[in-house]
Amino acid sequence: MDEFLKVEYEKCLDLIKFYDDKHQTLTKLTATLSSAVPSLLLAFYKIGNPETNEQFWHFVTFISAMTALSLLLIFAIIVQVRLYFVYPARQVNAIRKFSLAKIDDFDNNQMYLDTSFGAFKWASAHTLSNGLVAIQIGIFVALAFFGTQIDQSRDFESLILASAAVMAAAALAVFGVSAAYLSSKSKYHPDISVHNARSK
Repeated sequence: MDEFLKVEYEKCLDLIKFYDDKHQTLTKLTATLSSAVPSLLLAFYKIGNPETNEQFWHFVTFISAMTALSLLLIFAIIVQVRLYFVYPARQVNAIRKFSLAKIDDFDNNQMYLDTSFGAFKWASAHTLSNGLVAIQIGIFVALAFFGTQIDQSRDFESLILASAAVMAAAALAVFGVSAAYLSSKSKYHPDISVHNARSK
């Protein structure tokens, strides 16, 4: 293998591991945040007095909205990391394919050669992680909605159903936009999709 391609191959493998680790770290961060907030809300309710408890749902609405926004910002980074992950993976496959073509007595390759796969794939651990984060965002959007309506609603069951619908709609919207973004961006060369360079 050419020395440049050898170094490029090794560096791209390092980048794959780096972005995969980054994706996992950010996903764990969202899980930590999502589990810590309910504990905070419960603690606020338990240590409060009757006067502060009257304002409890206002507090829930504010904290939930801020949490949903924070998760959304982290999710945006996660999605971008996924896009960055795909390009070194494609480069590794391209170098492998090129190198194997030069070897006449090796015809049983068991590793990836595809250089055109998209950043969004249903059968991907990253996609599953993204979906779980989208659900977390949906939950806190729904909780914020619930907090704004609890004092006005006369039908608790209808409010629960409406909040569930809000959760599903928010989660699907966030996940759908991320899927469309990844599918669209990864069609192009990284100079175009990442650096916004004009195609020649």
